[in-house]
Amino acid sequence: MSATLSQIYAPVQTDLDGLQALFHKELSADDPFLEGLVGSVLETRGKLVRPALTFLSARTSGSPAPETRLVAAAVELIHVASLIHDDVIDESDLRRGHRTANVRWGNHVAVLLGDYLFAKSFHMFSRVAHRAVATQMALATVRMTQAEILQIKHGSRPHDDESVYFRIVEGKTAQLVSSACASGAYVAGASPERATALGSFGLHWGIAFQIIDDTLDFTSDPTVLGKPIGSDVRGGKMTLPLIHAYRTGTEADRARIAGALSHGEASDLLALVSPRGSIEYALDVARSHARSALAIIESLPAGAARDSLAAITEFVLARRN
Repeated sequence: MSATLSQIYAPVQTDLDGLQALFHKELSADDPFLEGLVGSVLETRGKLVRPALTFLSARTSGSPAPETRLVAAAVELIHVASLIHDDVIDESDLRRGHRTANVRWGNHVAVLLGDYLFAKSFHMFSRVAHRAVATQMALATVRMTQAEILQIKHGSRPHDDESVYFRIVEGKTAQLVSSACASGAYVAGASPERATALGSFGLHWGIAFQIIDDTLDFTSDPTVLGKPIGSDVRGGKMTLPLIHAYRTGTEADRARIAGALSHGEASDLLALVSPRGSIEYALDVARSHARSALAIIESLPAGAARDSLAAITEFVLARRN
C-alpha cells in the first residue's frame, strides 16, 4: 500500500504550511476585483505537489535556504497560471471540482489572470540569488508555450507518432517539474551535478505523472478526478492510450477515433482502448519512467527526504485523481 500524501510530505510539511501566507503576501492587491480573482485561485489550489518536490529536492541537497519558499511558491503560480490558460484554450468548465476562471469571468479576465500569475512568479524568481534558478524557470516556461503551440498545431488530427506526444508531455508538464527539482537543489547549495540529477528525476517523474493523468481521463470517476471524464478527447488531444489504440486498431477503429476527436465525443472510446490493451500499455510506459526516476535518486544521501521522493514516485502510479 502506497503512502499517503500527508505521510510523504512529512519532512517538508512545515515548509508547505508557510506557503499560504506567502501567497497572500505576494498576491495581495489594492483593487477588490483583482483581490477576489486571486482569492479564488488560492481557494482552489491543488495538492502542492510541485512545491513539495522543490522542498524535498532542497532537503536532499543541503539546508533549504529562505529563498526555497520563494522558488516553491513561484513554481506553483506558474503551474496554476498554465492551468488557467489551458482551460481557456480547451473551453473547460470544471477544474478540481470548481467552475473554471473562464466560465466565472470570461476568457479575457482568465487570460489576464494567468498572465498576472506568470508575472508575479518571475518577480519572485528575480529575488533569488542563484542565477541558475531564473534560467531554469525561463526555460520551463518557454518549453511549456512551445508544447502548447505544438499541441494546437496537431489539433484534433489522429496520429500514431509517440514522439509528438512525448514532446508535448515533456514541455507542458515534465519540464516544470524538472526545473522545480533542480532549482530546489541549487538554492540549497547543491553541486551542478546533483541539481542536474534531480532535474532528470523530475523529468521522468513528470512524464509518468502525465501519462497516468491521461489514463485517468478514460478510467476515473469524474467526482474523484475533479473534471469530466473524456475531457482530453473532447479537447481533441491524442494521448498515449489513444495513440496505441490508433496504431493497433483496424480501419474501423481508426475511423471511430478520428470521429470522436473531430466531434468531441468520448463516450464510446473506453470500449475501444480497453480491448486493445491501450490503457495497460500506457501504464507500462509510466512505470518505466517511474523506475528511471527511482534509479536516479538511489545515489542521493539516505534520509527522510529521499524516502519521500521515492514514495511520491510510487504515489504517482497509484493515484486516482
